Amino acid sequence: MTRPGVAGTVSTTPARVHYNTGFKADILDMASCLVTVQNPFGSDTTRTNFYAATTSQAVSESIRSTDTGLTCAVGFQAGPGIISLIGGVSAQNLDYQAAIPTSTTASTPVSINGWSTGWRAGLAYEIPEYALRVSAIYNAPVHYTLNGTAYGGAASADVTTPQSFELRGQTGIAPGWLALGSVKWMNWATLQRLTVTTIAAPLVSSFDYRDGWTVTAGIGHAVNEQLSVVGTLSWDRGTSTPGAGGVLTSGTQTDRYGISLGGSYSFSPSVQLTGGVSASTLGAGSNARGERWDTGYVFAVSGGLKGSF
Repeated sequence: MTRPGVAGTVSTTPARVHYNTGFKADILDMASCLVTVQNPFGSDTTRTNFYAATTSQAVSESIRSTDTGLTCAVGFQAGPGIISLIGGVSAQNLDYQAAIPTSTTASTPVSINGWSTGWRAGLAYEIPEYALRVSAIYNAPVHYTLNGTAYGGAASADVTTPQSFELRGQTGIAPGWLALGSVKWMNWATLQRLTVTTIAAPLVSSFDYRDGWTVTAGIGHAVNEQLSVVGTLSWDRGTSTPGAGGVLTSGTQTDRYGISLGGSYSFSPSVQLTGGVSASTLGAGSNARGERWDTGYVFAVSGGLKGSF
């Protein structure tokens, strides 16, 4: 990212790693539970020390979340298919790390984190004969009290991460072929700023977010009994709020358009390998600080191993 009148790049976004692991068990004929460990979201920004000091921003900011959850489903026969009631709870950790400039060449660390609990609930309906499945999941907002240190003394902050609602569906459209799609809403508008109370003046990071929407559509194909592939297109609405002339009031979160290709290979009925690649574009833009950026590109590789017994 650049700013007119300031030489070179003033801000970058480092690469991130996302993970999701799980263990599922069938308890009864129509009931199952899933234990997961994942990092559902995160954000990283790094600025030059000089630029951060002259614009009253952090030299670096990192927000990390981890979620350890238990989700269970109980199914009931309903006409030609099965309807499932879904519910779950999570223990969640939110960690905020930053470096605050004390001069144009030096900075001091800020470190706060905290634990909280969350819950989710939903419904699903499926007709295996037609490869039909529709699900709706709601995740409640999570309230945190974060504690740690800044400027060599105690620091704290209260923050609420957003609620979300996701609708997913798939259906067979021909032998060996699936159509699938999803729509997800995240209530990011509730997160406008983060205020960290310190022994000195409060530290305020302004986000000015709007709600996020993600829409995905794709086609899946079973090549043979072992190999399946899927391709998807997606749109993710940027959460930074646009003002007059499309200039963002704060932040750099513009729309993202993506394409992905994935697949799974079953070595046996109990061992399956999954993987995929994706490419996305991030829209060019500018914000009220005068910061500007060109179209960005994001490339990702994913992989997984599934075992059952």
